[in-house]
Amino acid sequence: MLRRVSRLIRMFFVTLVYTARQAWRLRRMPEAERARYQALRQTNGCRKLCRILNVHVTCTGTVPRDEAMLIVCNHIGMLDPFALATQMPVAFVAKAEMASWPFAGWVCRVMGILFVDRNRRTRTNDFVARVRRRMADGVHVLVFPEGTTNGEPELLPFKTGAFEAVAGLDEAHVLPCYLHVVAVNGRPADDPAVRNHVVWAGGSQRFGEHAWHLLGLERVDLEVRVGTPVPVAGRSRKELAQDLHARVTALASPPSVITPSAGRADAS
Repeated sequence: MLRRVSRLIRMFFVTLVYTARQAWRLRRMPEAERARYQALRQTNGCRKLCRILNVHVTCTGTVPRDEAMLIVCNHIGMLDPFALATQMPVAFVAKAEMASWPFAGWVCRVMGILFVDRNRRTRTNDFVARVRRRMADGVHVLVFPEGTTNGEPELLPFKTGAFEAVAGLDEAHVLPCYLHVVAVNGRPADDPAVRNHVVWAGGSQRFGEHAWHLLGLERVDLEVRVGTPVPVAGRSRKELAQDLHARVTALASPPSVITPSAGRADAS
């Protein structure tokens, strides 16, 4: 109980102060510089939060730095955005209703989250334009094309809408990634019962109950596996969704042929 309460209080105040400072600085910053600044500050902030939670993240593979890409990844639970952001400055795509959440909505807006309303097709063109603009600013855009958290090892089918922003572009690429649970409280996550401490897909456990459970874990070890960029020239969003689904699935296997990243490995 003490660990949970202490972590919750520390996370709240770190997030509050960090976000307030960023909001103040953004108001005085040229618009052309804001997107990259938001992504970099998000990375630093998520590293702080992961240290509080004792979440250790390693990265296998290399995220390209010379070209902003659409990045796609599996979605296993609440820790995903924090873990992924520690390894790569990105703009996340999130469901539109999050923008109206108390406190969390304000944090998301200041950090540069791109909101998408999946229930209104008329907003598709606007969303595509915002994603392309963010990439033109030199910032990777990360989406979870399963469309929801998935507690099972097998991926759900990828929704094609996430690929609309890049489909058919001559110079664009999509980068596949896979978030793997290595261990929980020092126990290997090969055991589904151990892995289930971290993954969450609704079901019988509510959002708040799972968040409270995560706060009590002693240590979580995660690995971000980065694949090879996939060119999109001449390809439809349906073709990309099927191809990237296969590539992310392949990354779920032990990375015996993936070259380790030469960059920073541990977020903690």
